[in-house]
Amino acid sequence: MTVSRKTLTLVETFFQEEVKLEIDVKTSTPMTLLEVFNANKISINQSCGGNGTCGTCRVEILRGLESLPGQTEVEKEFNLLVNQRQSCQTELNSDLTVKILFEPI
Repeated sequence: MTVSRKTLTLVETFFQEEVKLEIDVKTSTPMTLLEVFNANKISINQSCGGNGTCGTCRVEILRGLESLPGQTEVEKEFNLLVNQRQSCQTELNSDLTVKILFEPI
């Protein structure tokens, strides 16, 4: 069993100060960003429970976008910006830096 190791860096702004949280992810099976957030008890909207139908678990990819495949057909339906993804549709396949988007679509 091969275990892969990736780092997901979550960037947030609190009181005009940028805060970074690095999450070490070790897994033998692919994980979506939403699964990583849930496993680490990081709050993110997910109205549909991760089925890709609501668009509420959006993230902005700040670093590592080039390592991701293009947006899925589901994501394209939400007219996301080029550097935005739904965390339930995005596998952590390399080190990424992301910001959770809380504003509604």
